[in-house]
Amino acid sequence: MTSLTGTTAQTLRGTIDPPPFGAAIAGAVVQISTLGWVWSQTSAAECIAQPVTCLLDLAPADPWGRQVVLTVTGALVIWLVSLLALLRGHAHSDPSIVDRLWSIQPVVYCWHFYFSAPSPRLLLMSLLVSAWGARLTWNFAIKGGFSGGEDYRWVEIRKWFPGWRYELFNLIFICLFQQLEILAFTSPAASALSSDKPLGWVDFAAAYFFVLLLAGESLADRQMFAFQTEKYRRIRVGEPLGPEFEQGFLQSGLWGLSRHPNYFCEVSIWWAFYFFSVAATGSLFNWTMFGTVFLTCMFVVPQGSLDVTEALSSRKYEHYSEYQQRVNRFFPWWPAAPLSKRE
Repeated sequence: MTSLTGTTAQTLRGTIDPPPFGAAIAGAVVQISTLGWVWSQTSAAECIAQPVTCLLDLAPADPWGRQVVLTVTGALVIWLVSLLALLRGHAHSDPSIVDRLWSIQPVVYCWHFYFSAPSPRLLLMSLLVSAWGARLTWNFAIKGGFSGGEDYRWVEIRKWFPGWRYELFNLIFICLFQQLEILAFTSPAASALSSDKPLGWVDFAAAYFFVLLLAGESLADRQMFAFQTEKYRRIRVGEPLGPEFEQGFLQSGLWGLSRHPNYFCEVSIWWAFYFFSVAATGSLFNWTMFGTVFLTCMFVVPQGSLDVTEALSSRKYEHYSEYQQRVNRFFPWWPAAPLSKRE
């Protein structure tokens, strides 16, 4: 996305190498195939087996199956929209619409399920996801997400996967996998469609942790936005950066406990959300877990989203490698002493 605060050039070697193209595509294909197989064992089976029939007669279709088919269809439409950039003379497709929909689609899915089969549990889940979506949409907007341009990571990925490789990555990973993954981590709401279990302590515990983690993510994003805004303000007016800003990246607040506290809270929010399906099904391990597991993998596994972000940061900031040694990558924890104090 276009940043309204400012940008820093990548002038250093960096500490993390980009992922191999084959591994990125293979990983997405395996996860797409897994979700397809798992969902074919659920109430969506009929719609998955006869998608055209389902699309032509949506009203009587199973709500979960209906949403699966609509999401797959939507993913293909999004891919076609991304190709319009080629017709306008650009050298590559533009999947920016995927980023702009990320915070909106889970809200739509949850309310779709609620209005298909209203229940207190689905109402609670829909309200919580609406709060999550409103906050994330606002955070995306104030950073310039809806003002044009694309996420800076796609620019970097085109350098890693040039030409046809990026176009295949756009189709398989950005458009298909990410669209299915958004539906997958929202699927605990689908498990509540046919549940007759009343709200209980598991629901209230899930709601409590969801709200707590949402507050943590809000604080982390707010701290980062305030830091970047002030840093680039000082740069623009020629004001001394001072010890807090001279290294270029935030190391205090929640960012002193984890290098990615916003991502930790984001992933953990959806694990809290998963426990609504535990309450609805009575099973600790159920089919909706795959969405949360794959979301965790997308962020945490080596050369996933965290490493992509760190690869870019380590090329911008000279002292980022010391920060990597001192502060936990994902899980919040007390930082180690600075290297100068350990010697």
